[in-house]
Amino acid sequence: MRYARFGLFFLAFIGVECAAQPWRVPKSDFGGAVPLNLYKWVSPFDIPVEASRDGEQGYVTVTFTIGTDGRVSDCHVIRSSGYARLDAIPCNVLPARARFSPAKDVNGQPVATHGTHSIPFWNEP
Repeated sequence: MRYARFGLFFLAFIGVECAAQPWRVPKSDFGGAVPLNLYKWVSPFDIPVEASRDGEQGYVTVTFTIGTDGRVSDCHVIRSSGYARLDAIPCNVLPARARFSPAKDVNGQPVATHGTHSIPFWNEP
């Protein structure tokens, strides 16, 4: 079952350490912006069946701009998982799904900033 196969995916995505985690995922940095819906950014259903079937695993680190409206743009992979199908997922879904309370300047006005985030993908043993 596709959903169960990537069950541990969500534990790492939300920052929960678990013994089965095959690597340490770098901490996210949102440049002062606050994520509003982190748990809705990526779903197991975003992972191509072929990637799961072929045992593709790894984590993808992306960098992006967080606008004054709290939306993501200019997303780029800065650390590949080693698999093109997994690497394509974050920048395909984050601009549509990720929302932030934007960073603020010293006067409390919203300012654009840059963020980095890593998304792990692995199969349960």
